[in-house]
Amino acid sequence: MRGIVCGLGQVGYRVALLALQAGHHVTVVALSARPEWQREVAAAGAEFFFGDARDETFLASAGLDQAEWLISATANDLTNIEIALDAKRLCPHIRTVARVFDQNLAPRLESTFGINRVLTMSRIAAPAFVSAAFGDQLVASFEWDGERYSVARIPIDREHVFVGRTLAEIEGETELTALMLIDRDNVHHPLPDKTHKVQHGELLKLVGNEIAIQALSEDDSQAEERSYEPKVNRTHARPLRNLWKNAPRDLKALLLGLVGLIILSTGVFKVGMNLTPIDAFYFVVSTVTTTGYGDITPKDASIWLKLYTCFVMLLGSATVATLYSIITDALVTARIRELTTGPPVPRKGHVIVVGLGNVGFRVCEELMRIGIEPVGLDIDPDAKFASTLRVQIPVINGDARESEVLDKANFQSAAGIIVVTNDDAVNLSVGLLAREETGNQRIVLRMFDDRFAGKVQSAVSFQGTFSASSLAAPSFFGSAAYPGSVASFVLTGTIVSLMARTESELPDALARGEVVVMRHPQGGILTTSMQPLKQAGSSQKL
Repeated sequence: MRGIVCGLGQVGYRVALLALQAGHHVTVVALSARPEWQREVAAAGAEFFFGDARDETFLASAGLDQAEWLISATANDLTNIEIALDAKRLCPHIRTVARVFDQNLAPRLESTFGINRVLTMSRIAAPAFVSAAFGDQLVASFEWDGERYSVARIPIDREHVFVGRTLAEIEGETELTALMLIDRDNVHHPLPDKTHKVQHGELLKLVGNEIAIQALSEDDSQAEERSYEPKVNRTHARPLRNLWKNAPRDLKALLLGLVGLIILSTGVFKVGMNLTPIDAFYFVVSTVTTTGYGDITPKDASIWLKLYTCFVMLLGSATVATLYSIITDALVTARIRELTTGPPVPRKGHVIVVGLGNVGFRVCEELMRIGIEPVGLDIDPDAKFASTLRVQIPVINGDARESEVLDKANFQSAAGIIVVTNDDAVNLSVGLLAREETGNQRIVLRMFDDRFAGKVQSAVSFQGTFSASSLAAPSFFGSAAYPGSVASFVLTGTIVSLMARTESELPDALARGEVVVMRHPQGGILTTSMQPLKQAGSSQKL
């Protein structure tokens, strides 16, 4: 199968290499390329055309009429859209996939302009970062027939509930399907025999509804080690508590002084005027608030008590007036703070997301979707998505490489930290600082170079070190090479694609070698195609 990759940036490089490893003939069209990437892709068998793919004549000379698919993966949305539209117009049979940064634009482009798939790297990669922050091993996440599905990596230890049970029994109880089994001898078994009894030391790759995957995680023997509890944001459910917590110190002192005055005066008037405790309290409150109904008066009391009453009137009314003004100021300040910096930082159980670019924004969205409270942190007050997130979550401006900034985000009580800035050195620095802090927070880092990510992971043992472009590359390739693909990923040297099929499409799909994975209650069918890769390459193993 022949294909064209336009652009040899982070995504284009990995997509081209993956397609070559899968046995496709690849032509790369780019204005320029990093020398080391060009050498590696050329060594794998790619053909290069250097020029502007928006030039129809040049694109045609690159073999467009012979290609079966085209992936436009430059760093510019409009360029990618234009290339895909030109390719589709010149060769209606070709399958086009375009990369965009604006995910809201994607469905409109597919439905309006006829581009086969429009993908966003950050949205594809975000679930892997989030799952790693909680100890899960999520391989992929996708939507099928209006529901969210996931592929999970399940290591089997001696105490695992799956030990001794057949795959058929497991699938019947969990509503999950085994995509791959890796036995104790490291032999890979795609779509393994359902009669196989699971043993400790094996590794399962299961696919199923997100709810079933979550239920499986909750039953996992390792679930108790997690440091978080999924929950909704309860910040606004405790308004009085948060008002007191965030109140200025002088307001707290004044309020405590007023309460003390009321308690003391209640005792004084109870004794001096021979009142019941309730009547004494009523008289003090009416005096302090200058209500003065006149039903209880100290006109017949002793001189000292009348003087004390005057003292309570003056001090009480001044205190109440000041208290009202401070409360008003505190409420206005709190509202302004909420509009400019977002809600207060959660006390515990939240996840800190460092870097509010494309990936950081999608990670925050994914956290909120599953009910986890994120706290955004970025050194740039004008970060791309800071203003958008600020109205939903706490956003802190500062350098996460400083302990004081992490303290502002309540790092010590956080469930984890996901560092996804656009600078590998910064990400590594923040990760090492977080690792030095005491606590059981899980640390997940983004690295642009996946080979460097693997070296960092083996040397430092963070909970996850990922390249977003490497995580996304299989989805781009699968969407181009396999019509109907809803998810593609690499499983230990094999590119796996899952395709949504209808009953009428099934015969042709089976003839192409696809295998049925599961059937949806609404009638949809999920099939798979597995293609071994020629070499490990630079696609991350999952």
